[in-house]
Amino acid sequence: MPGVEVGPASAAPGGVLAGVLGGARFTVADLPAWSAAVRTMQAGGREARLLCIGDSVTQGFGAVSGGWTPNGRAGAWPERLAVLMSGRGLPAWAASVAGAGTADAAGGGYPAYDPRVTLGAGWSVNALTGMGGKLFSGAAGSGGGWSFLPDAAADRFDLWAVTNTALGVLTVETDGVVRATIATTKAAGMEIATVAFPETGGPVTVRWASGGAVFVAGGVAWRADVRRARVINAGWGGSKAADWTTTDQPYRAYGALPVVAPDLTVICLTINDWNAGTAVATYKTQLGLLIDRTLASGDVLLMTGCPSDPAQGKAGYAAQGAIRDAAFEVAAAKGLATPIDGAALFGGTFDGGLMFDAVHPNAAGQALIAEAVGARVMI
Repeated sequence: MPGVEVGPASAAPGGVLAGVLGGARFTVADLPAWSAAVRTMQAGGREARLLCIGDSVTQGFGAVSGGWTPNGRAGAWPERLAVLMSGRGLPAWAASVAGAGTADAAGGGYPAYDPRVTLGAGWSVNALTGMGGKLFSGAAGSGGGWSFLPDAAADRFDLWAVTNTALGVLTVETDGVVRATIATTKAAGMEIATVAFPETGGPVTVRWASGGAVFVAGGVAWRADVRRARVINAGWGGSKAADWTTTDQPYRAYGALPVVAPDLTVICLTINDWNAGTAVATYKTQLGLLIDRTLASGDVLLMTGCPSDPAQGKAGYAAQGAIRDAAFEVAAAKGLATPIDGAALFGGTFDGGLMFDAVHPNAAGQALIAEAVGARVMI
């Protein structure tokens, strides 16, 4: 993975695959790069990386009773997918944060949506966007920290740090000990700094140390002696395809994608485009740019959104179908695997029994999506 190794140790060869996969040859015919990455992981190499790009459905809005809260992240389909994969023989986990999306709108702020994250004094969700939507920022002189409590014990953390010449220096600590000092005062972009530390069940904390403000998109926790596929939820509420192809700053999502370097990217970006009335030609251009960017590191699997409800003021089924068809056409033109058809998955039209509101699936709908993706990414 691109990035900077910081700390006394690097990942040990071999590792543990929870004894589940054994020597089986993992092959998904229409996802060759993903299959190769899983086989590498089976053989003790680096962990396979599955990135989920989407909107508030991917981020998990509607999966719980309060929309974003309580703990809406845990109900989102990428998190459900990781659990499903592990239960069916492919060890996986979702011990990561990829931007704040728009979940700072949650009552109680972002940590109410994802209680693994704590924002200390001087830290907040910033309006600037990068991988997965809004970034987290620590003000110059701040005394608090951005803390992330992984889902299980870890001894590595891949910090996704934004860099720019006006920014500052940050530290990464675990168990009250500084494990790395990282200068983000350099050319604009996003870099991955891998920080090593003694295994801990406690949080990883990022603090401002000196200079200007510091910005992070999040990061991924892992263990050097364990191999699990990384399922990374980069859902960005409200985003359309064009938001993922903005190039005004290198640290934006488009610029950061080669740094994250997913082996498989699942893209589901249709709902906000059809409800905003995005022209089909414009949509196809933007989706094509995003696909080309993600194909540089691995496979791409498209998925179209579940039907919105025209009776509640959302786009008519013809407009929804036009964007859905456009996604299928782009997939065919790019030589991708056949997309997952969200409309067919949800019965063809709006299904109130699977929906939280006019746009977002409820817990049952999120589980249905996870099952559909799982069926495509596993043997």
